[in-house]
Amino acid sequence: MTQQVSHGSSTRRPVHVGRRRIPGLWERTLADGAVVYDARLWEGRREQRITLEATTKTDAVRELEALRVDRDRGEIRHRSQQPTLAEFADEWIKHLQSRVGIRDERRRYSQRTVDLYRQRLDAHILDRLGSRHVDEITVEDVRLLVDRLGRRGLAPGTVTSCVNILSGLLRFALKRKLVPHNVVRDLDRDDRPGVRRQSEPRYLTEAELVRLFAKLTDTFRPVALLCAYSGLRASEALGLRWGDVDLGAGTVTVAGQVGDDGEWLPVTKTRASAATVVAPPAVIRELCAHRARQASRSIALVRSEALVFTTWNGKPQGRRNALRALHRAGDAAGLNGDGRQPVGLHDLRHSLVAIAFENELTLPEVAMLARHANPNVTATVYAGLTADGRERASAKLIEAGFVMAEMAESSVRTRPLAPEGLSAKRPD
Repeated sequence: MTQQVSHGSSTRRPVHVGRRRIPGLWERTLADGAVVYDARLWEGRREQRITLEATTKTDAVRELEALRVDRDRGEIRHRSQQPTLAEFADEWIKHLQSRVGIRDERRRYSQRTVDLYRQRLDAHILDRLGSRHVDEITVEDVRLLVDRLGRRGLAPGTVTSCVNILSGLLRFALKRKLVPHNVVRDLDRDDRPGVRRQSEPRYLTEAELVRLFAKLTDTFRPVALLCAYSGLRASEALGLRWGDVDLGAGTVTVAGQVGDDGEWLPVTKTRASAATVVAPPAVIRELCAHRARQASRSIALVRSEALVFTTWNGKPQGRRNALRALHRAGDAAGLNGDGRQPVGLHDLRHSLVAIAFENELTLPEVAMLARHANPNVTATVYAGLTADGRERASAKLIEAGFVMAEMAESSVRTRPLAPEGLSAKRPD
């Protein structure tokens, strides 16, 4: 039996012209509001469901009649009976959404990841390939997608992300047996985009951090201190509740994070991210002052279940507000401009790791400080050096005699060679 079109069956409706029901013709409404028509034809005992090209009811009736004529002549046209890429993308996103917040870390997705997939599908993939049937996508389509996104000026990492998202979508279609294989895997190595960053992270020195904090307001200075001195990610700092803060012991417990929609989520990026970390005295002093300000507004704002950082109307503080405040502080402190990328929230965490390496902490110690499950991540992604660190590294080489050794070796290489069998004579 020919495989039937199953996507959207819950929203499929019979087509009527006036009060007359058109046998074998159905319509569906897609997520974007577009109407799709499906025809059901019988050849003996075999049923075929075909997605029509028609976009209006009148054209759909005419196309169905033409299909029946072709069937009676034995010339029925074979078209893809699979959902379009846009239709199947909706189903895939729903599948990913069902895994948000589950306890199985290996299968779990964060809400931010699902939202990113949806945004990049809509903005960069489905605008050209969405109307194509999922089994009609070819490796040439993928290659043209890479070229088109590159011409748009997207960063190589973003293009790579889009290709990976399309690959994940087709891998899900492969599991559903809608496609014979994942065509993204056939993309030639020369056609694949790179992953190199277009901009490197900023690594601030201790003195630059102090200048930055001096320009921040009382509202966001504690957030920046938590990121820079305790290594919290921005979503983790904004997701702290007062019950997670032990001012007496000088610790904070990372137990969740705030999503882009402001909702508190009881999950962390990885299992290693959920931990109790030490908050230095400077952080504790800022949190004590911040708690006093919150209590003066309302005692409800400092209850154990209340978020530490809220807006004036009591809603969760957003990442965008924190980032804007950090950019303004960076401008005021003279850390931005002159071709330098503005200091970002994650740069504070990068700076902590770099300063820790400069102070001769071992790789396992820094990985524990950053709450990385794998120290390789610390070594490959975060092991940058601040400007002060590079200067100290060069000074150490000079003190070790590296430059003198190199100069001596150079003098040996440039000494004139005597003919074979003769010794070189020193000039008088």
